[in-house]
Amino acid sequence: MGKISDLVSRGVKVIAGEGAGVAPLEIPAEAFRTAEGVAPVRFQAGTDVEDLATVYREAGVPAPFRGYGIDKLVEILESRRLSALPREVRISAVLASLDAAGVSLGDVLRDAVARDRALDDFVSAKQREADGLKGRNETRVSSLREEVEQFVAERRAEIDRLQGEADTAASAYAQLELRKRQEIERLREVLGHFLDDARNPIPSPGNDRKPAKAGA
Repeated sequence: MGKISDLVSRGVKVIAGEGAGVAPLEIPAEAFRTAEGVAPVRFQAGTDVEDLATVYREAGVPAPFRGYGIDKLVEILESRRLSALPREVRISAVLASLDAAGVSLGDVLRDAVARDRALDDFVSAKQREADGLKGRNETRVSSLREEVEQFVAERRAEIDRLQGEADTAASAYAQLELRKRQEIERLREVLGHFLDDARNPIPSPGNDRKPAKAGA
């Protein structure tokens, strides 16, 4: 519900043209009432719409009676002929123009109220769209975070496995090197009972000399 309609529904009377030299005019509440139970408008215009006329058109705001809507009043009030005149004179001129066109001020106010309601509906629709998008995106973000966390956990497990395999292989190789050295020392020691170092075909650990040929 628009702000003006909301005030009227609470019993607030709308008086137009009140001031010095201008007779007050009460606008009946009927001028602000619209049909109840109307389905929400599905606006195609985006939140960044540049021309609000698009919003009014999509909301089905009818053309002003005889062309005298709120925009026409603005045009008259801001005309070069009236813009410099006192407020009371400008209001009287507007009312006289409406009377000459056979249009009541209530007709103009209905146009303003229809636009006010259209803007409220548009903002509400865009709020619902924004809330829906936020909810969908938050759900997707949560899902992606879970996927990322699972992926990271799997990659970390793979890294630990690969590192473990490399460490195991390195340890096994070190043990092999130790066993090789021990075996060479054992072989050299056994042959040492029968051959001197120069004739021992088994080199001492760390000695790169080629082993002597048997029988040399």
